[in-house]
Amino acid sequence: MKKLTSIIFLIFVFANISFAQTNSPKVIVYYFHATHRCPTCMEIEAKTKMVLADNFRDEVINGLVQFKTFDYEDPENKSLVDRYFAYGSTLLLVYPENEELNIDLTEMAFQYVINKPEKFREELAKEIEKLIISD
Repeated sequence: MKKLTSIIFLIFVFANISFAQTNSPKVIVYYFHATHRCPTCMEIEAKTKMVLADNFRDEVINGLVQFKTFDYEDPENKSLVDRYFAYGSTLLLVYPENEELNIDLTEMAFQYVINKPEKFREELAKEIEKLIISD
C-alpha cells in the first residue's frame, strides 16, 4: 500500500509541480541522462523520485525541493550541460543560494542504486537534508 501511495503522490506532484510551488527552491535535484538510457540510468531517476516522495513530500509540494531531468544530448539543454559539466549521466544537488555547495552524487548513484538501493536512498536523503537546513 505504501508503494501505491508513493506512486500516486509522484504522479500528482510531478504532473502538477508548477501549480504547487509557492517558494523559491532551496535544493534542485538535476538528473542529466542520455537520449538512449540504460536500466541503471532509469533506476537512478526512479529511485530519486521515490526518495523525494517518501522523505521530502511537503518540501516538494511547497517548492522548496525541485526535481528536473534533462537529456544531455538534446541541443536545447546545452547551456545547462555546459554550466554543470554534465557530459554524461549526472545526478546533482544544486543549492541556488550558493552554488559552491552543489553536490555531484553521480558516482554514489551508480555505485549503489542497483546493488544497494537502500544505501542510495539513505545517502541521497541525507545530502538533500543538509542543503535544506544549510544557510
